[in-house]
Amino acid sequence: MSREKLSQKISRELLKMIETGKYPPGSKLPTEMELAAQFGVSRIPIREALSVLRAAGVITSRQGGGSYVEERIGFNILHNLRIADDDMKWITHLFEVRKIFEPEAAAIAAERRLPEHLERMRKALDWLAEEFKEDDKIGMEADLEFHRAMVLATQNPVLIQILESLTPLYERIMRITLSPNVAVKNKRQSVYQEHLNIYLAIEHEEPELARIHCAIHLRNAEKKISLYGE
Repeated sequence: MSREKLSQKISRELLKMIETGKYPPGSKLPTEMELAAQFGVSRIPIREALSVLRAAGVITSRQGGGSYVEERIGFNILHNLRIADDDMKWITHLFEVRKIFEPEAAAIAAERRLPEHLERMRKALDWLAEEFKEDDKIGMEADLEFHRAMVLATQNPVLIQILESLTPLYERIMRITLSPNVAVKNKRQSVYQEHLNIYLAIEHEEPELARIHCAIHLRNAEKKISLYGE
């Protein structure tokens, strides 16, 4: 299991524990060492998971050490949402959210990204390229990691928390949009190039270009949603 995937899983599990009251607002989280023992991992993915929750405004670090749950946290409005895989109406609605949300996030990322954000996006691109070398893989996790890294680069805790809330639904949409690419080399190359174009625009601090490339990427993915519904 890759470090990126592991830290994502841990951040979601911790968020669920916070939402269900195991760690209520104002409470102190276990130490990195204690969490590492709890999840059976090293401290590295724990540290990465905590940094995501910190960026999303879910937890905060206080003087004297330790991570604390913020006193006021917005409820995850999608927590109880259940959507059937073949519910095209809902899938279309969710895709509309992506088209509203992501191009602007790409533009903001181009203005605010730091070297560590670029490094994380680049690693996600490398991961995607490796996944596409195997015909039976669709690259969903690497694709999602790229979009997460892009949103983290906005340094906007509200946008980051929105993405974390939408992640399970993103995964469902991506399975549909990426599945037609299995064993089709030219389609995989097109998907990779679309992500690379977004990355290069963000790297070169060109917000309008990042917005355009992200919109193009989503438009192409939306075509696959339409084909799925036929």
